[in-house]
Amino acid sequence: MGTGKRRAPVFGIFTYSLNVLGTLGILAMVFAVNLDVFGRALFNSPLPGVPEFVGLAIVAIVWAQAADTLRNHRFIRSDVLVNRVAKRYPGAVLFMDVIFNLNGLAMTGVIFYFSLPLLQQSIDRGFYRGTQGIFTIPVWPVKVIILIGCAALFMQFLLFLVSNLKKLFGKSESAFWN
Repeated sequence: MGTGKRRAPVFGIFTYSLNVLGTLGILAMVFAVNLDVFGRALFNSPLPGVPEFVGLAIVAIVWAQAADTLRNHRFIRSDVLVNRVAKRYPGAVLFMDVIFNLNGLAMTGVIFYFSLPLLQQSIDRGFYRGTQGIFTIPVWPVKVIILIGCAALFMQFLLFLVSNLKKLFGKSESAFWN
């Protein structure tokens, strides 16, 4: 699934920055939910728009942090199967990683492709969440974060795929990174 010790540093900084953006989103959600809870408990006055904000923020956070999660080998996968295969057939794990990367490329490519018109619709039609006159939040910024996160995840899958194909065919990985 992964690469050697060297990585493309500029892209790593980019995925890390997206991860930080996601972390800030988590902090904003925690702050908003706590204000809402304390507002309800102490003043019988909830903070308007918290459910709408949290619903949109969760999606944005997942996509903002996905590429860095993959980059740091913390993406979801079945280690039980991989570890069993690695004991019997060590070379097969690299082939499984190639299949995993190809699947990741296909899935993120499809998601990106079908998310583009959704962004356009949300801008053209002015989609928002909430209740007019009380609280509204536009949907398009989340759609932009989905596309950026999806593109970053696609790129990370591609970098791992190239690295794993070079390993599979016996080429030096260092030639790719230099």
